[in-house]
Amino acid sequence: MFAESQFYCNADTHSPMVSAEPHVIRLPRTDEEKNIKATEFQAIQGIPGVVGCIDGMFIDIRCPHHKMPSTFVNRHHQTSLVLQAICDANKRFIDCFTGVSGKCHDAQVFKLSFIYPMIHQLGDQYHIIGDSAYPMSKNVLTPYKNYGNLTNIQQRYNSKFSATRVKIENSFALLRGRFRQLIRVEYTTVAKISKLIMACCVLHNLCIDNNDFFEGELEPEENIFHNINEDNVYPENIMQEEGEVKRNLIAENL
Repeated sequence: MFAESQFYCNADTHSPMVSAEPHVIRLPRTDEEKNIKATEFQAIQGIPGVVGCIDGMFIDIRCPHHKMPSTFVNRHHQTSLVLQAICDANKRFIDCFTGVSGKCHDAQVFKLSFIYPMIHQLGDQYHIIGDSAYPMSKNVLTPYKNYGNLTNIQQRYNSKFSATRVKIENSFALLRGRFRQLIRVEYTTVAKISKLIMACCVLHNLCIDNNDFFEGELEPEENIFHNINEDNVYPENIMQEEGEVKRNLIAENL
């Protein structure tokens, strides 16, 4: 699924790669599938209940026809769209959402995405993890913000959290390494650009499923892959409190 800036549109079913997306890129649905994802993530640094890592990546583009360039300019002064993705421990994408202007903050993109209401149906035991740009809840865990007063328990949690969450950065680096077209897309409509991005994400999963390993994986680049502006996070009090309670419990038991 993808969106055209502020106007959502459905995937073109005449595009084989895009039409295959719901079958190749999907969240774990059953308890068994969720448990498998969580077990794979827990083997990394011991954090329980993680079924995916979420983040956003800029895709540089030409300004689409009949659009104002300023509406697509990101904080690096490049016209871009955002690809929001959730990956599993094997660097496979389990959700992708794109077509939103690079001007949008990660939290805004998350709330616009189709996955937002579904995440809160994962159940109390499971969650995705993201950086502090995302709104905290019992199903979306973020690191402790470091103002110089973190306890040893909180520092240990952040360290293990970071070592687990790096999987999404690795996934983005692998995607860009495989499909160099994504370094800058020259199509002139948001719909075509979005279809290309989604097709690359589908092919990325198919390559992993078929053990087609890419040796030229790019190193993650913080300034390219992240659309972070922590001053504009949108906490929702009750959901945030539930998330903090859950995070504290996990941190104390790591």
